[in-house]
Amino acid sequence: MYIDTLLLQNFRTFQKTRIEFAHPEQDFTAIGIPTPQLRNINLLLGDNGSGKTTLLKAVAMAALGPAVSDANLPIYRLIRRSPGRTAKGSSTRRARSSSSDRLPAATLEADFTVHPQDGQSSSRGVPAKMESKATISQKGDIERVAWTHPQEKKWSPIFSSESEAFFFVGYGATRRVESQERVDLAARQVTSLLRAQRVRSLFEEAYSLIPFPLWLPQLETGNPGRFKQVKNLINRLLDGTDYTFAGERDPVEYVFEKGGLKVPFPALSDGYRAYLGWIGDLLYHVCNTTPSGKLLIENKGIVMVDEIDLHLHPKWQMTVLPLLARALPNIQFIVTSHSPLIVGSLEWMNILLIKPDRNQTSVAERIRWAVHGLDADQVLLTEFFGMESTRAEGKKRELKTLSLQARSGSPTAAKRLLEQMSHGLEEK
Repeated sequence: MYIDTLLLQNFRTFQKTRIEFAHPEQDFTAIGIPTPQLRNINLLLGDNGSGKTTLLKAVAMAALGPAVSDANLPIYRLIRRSPGRTAKGSSTRRARSSSSDRLPAATLEADFTVHPQDGQSSSRGVPAKMESKATISQKGDIERVAWTHPQEKKWSPIFSSESEAFFFVGYGATRRVESQERVDLAARQVTSLLRAQRVRSLFEEAYSLIPFPLWLPQLETGNPGRFKQVKNLINRLLDGTDYTFAGERDPVEYVFEKGGLKVPFPALSDGYRAYLGWIGDLLYHVCNTTPSGKLLIENKGIVMVDEIDLHLHPKWQMTVLPLLARALPNIQFIVTSHSPLIVGSLEWMNILLIKPDRNQTSVAERIRWAVHGLDADQVLLTEFFGMESTRAEGKKRELKTLSLQARSGSPTAAKRLLEQMSHGLEEK
């Protein structure tokens, strides 16, 4: 499945906004933009608090369809609070709340492209479509999510943990990998349905991911063909780094080789563990949802990652999204970042800018500004970031003063200006 469009109303920072997403089967002409080179990448860009993570949560909830009512996700304050609305419990509130205290309900509506894997067949080559609608309402201090679309029958496979339909998974910014002894899959199944577990990291801080030793050894012995595919995918996703993966263990943890040195996963740097941690969890779910007889790279679904550049070196930030897009070409990626290097690796058609609007609201739109291939400073000075300069404040003041003096005819200031533009403020 892929998400085509999402309409949010009264949902946190979004009063009303409609978003159209890129995916491998999207009709880009119909949404009024050129077809990007990477058809499966969506980057959510915006200031802190603009609503990037909120959008990932909304996509996850919409993808759950009618199962969202029973997903048991730890939602908190999804309904928009307008400026000036007094918080419940303050001294200015009446002792008892009335119906007028209730916040207007929030709604999310989405359209999806679905596939035979999802139990749906196309008609004369036209991809099948499905809709999702949910309403979040307030009752006292609690917010409740309810499926409110009139049709539910097509979504029936979503309630089955055995079904390969409706593959989607999400990773929050606080994602982490535990040792296999500390991950209890049986306990997770008791608390929430399988598809809700796959996106819980977006809603719950420090929700742990599935470590390699918990699933990869069984694949190694039980399905060598898929194990080889996983090994090859990991190496493709490590392309350009110093590490390779041969599928060996020492003795329990899988090891990654660097210049002849074999390093167990827990001994890797934070950056490699952060990246390989969610990659390993993703491949675990890809293996479990790829239809029999299909290659792993044929699996179609949605992957959401908050702060895709988390702990990644700048050199890696420049290549991570093109690498993911090409290694898993049938996966629709929706990710967030603040990195200008991430932005410069994409085209504007891949980027959704979350911008502030009136009354402390946000809107999502595409900015037609060619950024692919620009350097970081150039990207930061575009409308995507809105910065006037990338220099430290003291340096800006000094250069401005020298510039004014040079314009007034001072050759000394002009020479000094050229010197100061080439190095920092501190003494060598």
